Amino acid sequence: MLIIACAAGQPTGVWSPDFDILDGPYQEEQDGRYWDYLVQLHEGKSFDDGTVTADWTCAGAPQGGGASGGGVAPVPGSGEAGEWQQSNGGDAQVSFAPKAGVETGAGGTARF
Repeated sequence: MLIIACAAGQPTGVWSPDFDILDGPYQEEQDGRYWDYLVQLHEGKSFDDGTVTADWTCAGAPQGGGASGGGVAPVPGSGEAGEWQQSNGGDAQVSFAPKAGVETGAGGTARF
């Protein structure tokens, strides 16, 4: 699974020499900034070794990981996300914040 954060809308030009896209993109219902792709890694490739690269365009600006940025970032909350965040200078993967809170799914709104 490849997850791309693109608040501007569906990413375009998603490509990788390390995997094939089998299905997607699917916009996540709980947070529309995220786009999910089902991928099949090529023989001998693994997300665990940190060598998988990908490129895409979000809002007309080239994005990606690997050749254009240093590897596909781990999913927030995974074991390596904190380490990646530190190596990225502490910058967030997505520069977007809701203005009036976040819908909790139970009819309430979490405020910041």
